[in-house]
Amino acid sequence: MKKQGLGWLLGLAVALMAAMTALPAPAQTFTVLYNFSGPDGSGPAGSLVQDNAGNLYGTSFSGGTYAYGVAFKLDPSDNQTVLFNFNPRDSRGANPAYGLIMDKEGNLYSPADGGSPKGGGLLWELSPKGKEKVLWDFGGCLGCRKPSVAQGRLLRDASGDLYGVTTLGGVKGKGPECEYYGCGVVYKLDTAGKLHVLHAFTGGKDGGSPYGALLQDAQGNLYGAALTGGRSCPQFSTLGCGTVFKLTPNGKFTVLHTFTGGKDGASSYGGLVMDSAGNLYGSALLGGSSKCHDGCGTLFKIGANGKFTVLYTFTNAPAGYPIGNMVMDDKGNLYGETGGLNSNSYYGTIFELTSAGKLKVLHVLNGNPDGADPVGGLIRDSAGNLYGVAYQGGSSNGCLDVGCGTVFKVTP
Repeated sequence: MKKQGLGWLLGLAVALMAAMTALPAPAQTFTVLYNFSGPDGSGPAGSLVQDNAGNLYGTSFSGGTYAYGVAFKLDPSDNQTVLFNFNPRDSRGANPAYGLIMDKEGNLYSPADGGSPKGGGLLWELSPKGKEKVLWDFGGCLGCRKPSVAQGRLLRDASGDLYGVTTLGGVKGKGPECEYYGCGVVYKLDTAGKLHVLHAFTGGKDGGSPYGALLQDAQGNLYGAALTGGRSCPQFSTLGCGTVFKLTPNGKFTVLHTFTGGKDGASSYGGLVMDSAGNLYGSALLGGSSKCHDGCGTLFKIGANGKFTVLYTFTNAPAGYPIGNMVMDDKGNLYGETGGLNSNSYYGTIFELTSAGKLKVLHVLNGNPDGADPVGGLIRDSAGNLYGVAYQGGSSNGCLDVGCGTVFKVTP
C-alpha cells in the first residue's frame, strides 16, 4: 500500500518500519463498521467519541466535498452521515487529524491542521445542528514564537475550558528549531475565548514538542508527554528522547520521567492513562528492544510514588511501534494499537496488555478489507467493545486504489 500524507508523524512511523515484518495473529472478533470512499471522507484519523445512544463521531484528514476532510457520524446501524465539510477557502478549517471530544450538549471539539486565513491551524466547535465555530486561530507567525501547530486531542474540564498542546511556539529554547520557532506550549482556552500559555517548553530538561492528549486528575493537575528534549540520545535525535510531565493548577511544572532511548523507550506519542490509584500508563514509539531499527517501543507505568517501570518491550513479533491513545478497563488491562508490517506493507495491530503483563494481539489488520494504519487510538464502550479508525485500506477502491480507510470494532 502506498502511504498518503498525514504529516511528519506518519512519515516518521513508516520510515522506521521500512524493512520490518509482522507475524499473523489468531482470529479475533474484528468487524469493519464502515468503509470510506472519498466523497464521504478519506483518511480517518484521531480517536472516535461515542454518545449515549451509541453513535460514533470522528473526522477524516481529507476527502469530502472540498477534499480537506469531514466530521462524520456513524449510527448503531452503521449508517454514515457527513456532519461538516472542511474548507479553508472560507476559513472553516482544514485537515482535522487528532480526534474529537464531546460535551453534554453534543457539541464536538478538535484542532485542525490548517484552514486559518493567516496560514496556520485552528480550534473548532461543531454544534449538533452542524454549525461550525472557530474558537481560536493560531495564525501563521512561526518566527515570532506564538503558540502554533496544535497537536493531539483536546481536553475539556467541568468549567468548559479547553486544554491542549502545540509542538511549536513559546520561548526561545535550545537547538536551532527551538531558537527560532519555540519548542511548543501547554495552553488553556477559557470560556471567554482567551488563550493562556500554561507552560512554554525550552527543549532542555523539561522537554520539547509536546504531542498527544493531555490528562487531568481530580485535583486539576495536567499530565502529558513531550517528544523531544530531556537528555541527549543521539541514537535517535540530538534533540533528546522526550519526557513525561506534570503541571499543577498553580503552574508548577515537574518532569516525571526523562527517556533515555534505551530499555525505557523514546518519544511517547500517545496520551497517558491513569488508574484509580493515581498510577500513569503510556507508550513509547521507539527504544526498548534492539531487534528493531531504533527499537520497537515500550509500554510503561509511572507509579503514584514516581517509580518508572517498563511493563512490556515490543520486539515486532508480532507487534511493534505502539502509537495512539490507549484505554484501560476496570481490571487494569490496557488496549492500544501498534504499527507493523505484513507482506512488506504497513497494516498495524490491536493489542491487549493484561494486568499481569501478558501481551495479546487481538487482531492484525490486513489492509483489505480491514484497513491499514490505525494511528488514532482506541475508545471503549461500557460493554467492553473497542472502536477505532484505520487511516487507509479497506474494501473501497478509491483514494488512488489504496483504500480510503475504515471504522472498526473489536470485541476482546
